[in-house]
Amino acid sequence: MELTKRDSGGRRTARVDENLTVVLGENPTTGYRWHAEIDATMLQQTDDRYLGSAEPRGAAGTRRLTFRVLRAGLVHLRVVKRRPWEDAAVEEFDLDLDVEEA
Repeated sequence: MELTKRDSGGRRTARVDENLTVVLGENPTTGYRWHAEIDATMLQQTDDRYLGSAEPRGAAGTRRLTFRVLRAGLVHLRVVKRRPWEDAAVEEFDLDLDVEEA
């Protein structure tokens, strides 16, 4: 399942062992990057990659964070945009998942 900023604040249904990919705009030259804040007993992060153009320098691209659903139940997926050395987020992505057995 691919999720974007439009899905933030919503609720979806997923299955155990399903892969979820969150795709969000990012400009890492500003220092702000998307970071997952998840319950590791419910979700496993399997990939984190930035896709963007090298030219022009400083151009924005997208961050793709992929997770595998581990267990059935209610799962809260939260991703925040912040600088690694700061605690305060400037933007958030939140989604509740009703996870069913595969």
